Amino acid sequence: MNVWYQVPGFLLTAICHVIVIYYMAEYAYCRKKLIGYGIVFTAGFVGMTGLGYAIRGNGGILIYAGIVAWTFFFSCKVSKDCFPKKCFLFITYFCLFSVIDNIVRLAARGLFPQIPELSEYFFRIMIRSAVLLLLLVCYKRYAVPLIRSLTGLNGRRWWNLALIAVLFYMVQAMFSILYVVLHVSSGEALLSFIIISFIMCAVYSLVFSNISYMKKEMEGELMRQNAEYLSNRLSIMQEADKRNRRMRHDIRHHLEMIGEYAKTGSVSRILSYIEEYGVKISETAVRQYSVNSVLNSIFSAYAGKASEHQIDFLVKCNVPEKLPVKDVELIAMFGNLLENAFHGCLDSGKGNLRIEIYVRLQKNRLMIVCNNTCSDKLKLRENLPEEKGVGISSILSVCRKYDGSLDYSLQDGTCSACAVLNL
Repeated sequence: MNVWYQVPGFLLTAICHVIVIYYMAEYAYCRKKLIGYGIVFTAGFVGMTGLGYAIRGNGGILIYAGIVAWTFFFSCKVSKDCFPKKCFLFITYFCLFSVIDNIVRLAARGLFPQIPELSEYFFRIMIRSAVLLLLLVCYKRYAVPLIRSLTGLNGRRWWNLALIAVLFYMVQAMFSILYVVLHVSSGEALLSFIIISFIMCAVYSLVFSNISYMKKEMEGELMRQNAEYLSNRLSIMQEADKRNRRMRHDIRHHLEMIGEYAKTGSVSRILSYIEEYGVKISETAVRQYSVNSVLNSIFSAYAGKASEHQIDFLVKCNVPEKLPVKDVELIAMFGNLLENAFHGCLDSGKGNLRIEIYVRLQKNRLMIVCNNTCSDKLKLRENLPEEKGVGISSILSVCRKYDGSLDYSLQDGTCSACAVLNL
């Protein structure tokens, strides 16, 4: 079959790769720039694929390896996910691509043994592309929330998942080589494909089991934070209650002292004593930072931690008593913002430490700004700290769920985190 007749198929395959990778990745560029990279990738893909079909044999296998590397490079270039996660997603996609291609190839030759080679080629390309795009729709609807909720979580686990995907892909690629290059019989090919498919089901059951475990591990960490904040809040309330009981116990003595001043007609002393007593009473009161009970608990807990380390703590919160956000998501957002700010202050090595958090609900947008003293060594990459841990991953997960954003900035020794949720 003439290579020039195959060029439309190469082009359709390249466009399919671009669309899937675009929607599969956490893209790092604006759409216009992504389209530019997609055009460059498509040109390289079509050129290398045409060369591979023209050469065939061992040289064709080498060209195929180059095509995979070129596609992987494009996937890494347009995605801002961590590298092990990029590897896992890309290899999984190529495994799926190979599986569908082999199924369609076997079906075409089994159902239509007399079909012309060129017709079979275009039939296979069109069916494969349609199935991949259909699966992409399912992935966007069902799998994306799970995958993106684990952004940045434990790179070692992503490497483990990527290794599993690599092992399966090697088996799948071996089948393609045996069937296409060495022309094994249809019976042997079908048996090999059934075995490989069984291996795939077993392997990916382990993969998704591991992903589910990672998600539960992350949710467990959030629940632990929730328990910690509630425990801190309870401790604050208990301590305030103890002070109040002491004040009530001493009220008789205070009244006797005021009575003695009244007998001597010393009004100034009475007023001074009442003022001093009022200050003591206000110190025993539990400060309320927000009418929202969850936010108030988090702010109270970190106010106590900040006070212990001589960190000035300022809160300005203007939100209603109820927000259309789950409690565990509020804890993930505000708890991790304040935890990062708290450790940023401690690691800065500076004096006059300060944490400020401003929260405002404007129409249907929850706007959050958290400022803190930070180290001069702190570096940002793409508006996020270079060293992203579980905390920032949790914040990003909440922001993405509510179609929001998270951006960090540095100015004059102060780190500012700005988060927006569309409620």
